[in-house]
Amino acid sequence: MSNLAHKVQRKNHYTEQVQPERQIEKRTRTTITRGEKFIWTISAVLLVAASIFLITNYATIYSVNKDIQVTETKIEQHGKQVSDLTLQKSELSTPQRIKEYAREKLGMAFNEKNVKVINN
Repeated sequence: MSNLAHKVQRKNHYTEQVQPERQIEKRTRTTITRGEKFIWTISAVLLVAASIFLITNYATIYSVNKDIQVTETKIEQHGKQVSDLTLQKSELSTPQRIKEYAREKLGMAFNEKNVKVINN
């Protein structure tokens, strides 16, 4: 036998795929521009500043209202004290009590001869 070994050529079945020409697409920028960043930053800073301003005002208003309520409570307490003292003054200034005090504590006697009545 003869050495007839031969190489079997393998057929490459490569088919060249023809790629269609790519059309160059103009990509629109989806990134944020510097101007937009600046606007958003300024807006955020203004929002934070306005929030702080409002919260500070509400805290001040709350404090003032609390002080007003405390003052009103003190006024009511003083009003009650004044009315109690007025009642006590009217009780202590009765003519009968004055006569008794003068007689017992001061040793004075009531003499009708020395009483002078003045008519207005």
